[in-house]
Amino acid sequence: MTGSASWSTCRIWQAAVLLLIAKVLGGAEDNYELLFRQAAEFSQQGKYQEAIGKYNAALAMRPGAAEALNNLAVMYYTTGSYARAWDLAERALKAQPGMASAALIAGLAAVRCDRPADAIAPLEQVLRADPANRDALLGLASARIGAGQVAEAAALYEERTANAPLDADAWYGQAICYERLAEAAARELSKTPGASSYSKNLLGEFLLARGDARLAREAFGEAEAESPIATGSLQAAALYRRARELAGKSSEAFSRFVGLAPGAWQAHLFLGDVARQHRDFPAALEHYQQAAALQPQSPGPLLGIGTVRWELGEFDAAEASLQQALRLNPGSLQAIFELANIAIRRHQDAAAVPFLEKFLEAQPDAVAARADLGRAYLHLAQYEKAVDQLEKASAADQQGEIHYQLATALRKLGRAREADAALRVSTQIRESELDRARKRKAAQ
Repeated sequence: MTGSASWSTCRIWQAAVLLLIAKVLGGAEDNYELLFRQAAEFSQQGKYQEAIGKYNAALAMRPGAAEALNNLAVMYYTTGSYARAWDLAERALKAQPGMASAALIAGLAAVRCDRPADAIAPLEQVLRADPANRDALLGLASARIGAGQVAEAAALYEERTANAPLDADAWYGQAICYERLAEAAARELSKTPGASSYSKNLLGEFLLARGDARLAREAFGEAEAESPIATGSLQAAALYRRARELAGKSSEAFSRFVGLAPGAWQAHLFLGDVARQHRDFPAALEHYQQAAALQPQSPGPLLGIGTVRWELGEFDAAEASLQQALRLNPGSLQAIFELANIAIRRHQDAAAVPFLEKFLEAQPDAVAARADLGRAYLHLAQYEKAVDQLEKASAADQQGEIHYQLATALRKLGRAREADAALRVSTQIRESELDRARKRKAAQ
């Protein structure tokens, strides 16, 4: 009797416990759904921080819930927390690999986080399911640019402008791609073997056609300094035509963009570039300043302002704008080069060195920067480093100055014979240059 009663009591207790557990679990389920609905309502009302709090509370109950992970990623992306958005969207994709919205947020957030390689696959996934998805296509194009795949990005922008000719953003992206491809073709043109002088003449014509008279004069001067003038190669001619074609496409795309969005900050940036290339500095500054007012966190307008000030010799004002541009875009080679040049002009060699070293990491063939770095090392009494840089730049010596500096550094190192040889070359170059100058003057 007692045993039977004890067994019965135990069963009753177990049943009560199971009922309690069922109620708790049911309550948790109801609480998750309630929190999820509340979060969605907050999101629709634009109360994103409140929505974030509710989604986080829901995820505390169901850590792997793909829907909550996805929606929370959207909230973080909307509020500019791109790293969190990317992490959550990646977790949502692991939980539910086919979730298109998570793939879109993962890709777009990766672009924002400067992770182009991580953006490509999820955005391609979205486009396979929805080829007309504008955000995915433009995001993928940005990722391609970030990954150095500029031609592929241009093709994506072309696809978009063909299907949506009124999409100003797509025209802007297309213009940027063609501009970069044109610059790459021009750089390759300047290095064409066997036709150096001809290539530089072609480069000068290309730059002149773009309105950059200063760089064009430099290219023509370099071509004239080389003797004899080589006959043009088929490779150089093909590169020249390619550079001109791409530059024309870029200009056309920019014009389409400006026509569609004349008041956009990118339009002012483009018009500022055009004015600067034509040496209309007041107009360039006006457009750059308007672009900066419309988009203060973009480095482009600040870089434009700094470059104009730099070209005008207003180095204090130029330095302030260039430093701001560099903070926003630490990889800006133009800002780095111009800041280095300002330091060199001020004879601030110690300040110039880190800029020049960083620039040469990205542009190892930039002989002028290498010569500047060698001269800075020489002034800082770092003679071994000076010799290394000046020797690498010596082939481009047109005035004899680089060989003279090389001779000075070699002599400081006690390498008298090599110093004498470098000095002789410097003298020969100077005499040749004087002879050419006399001939040019006589021909006038």
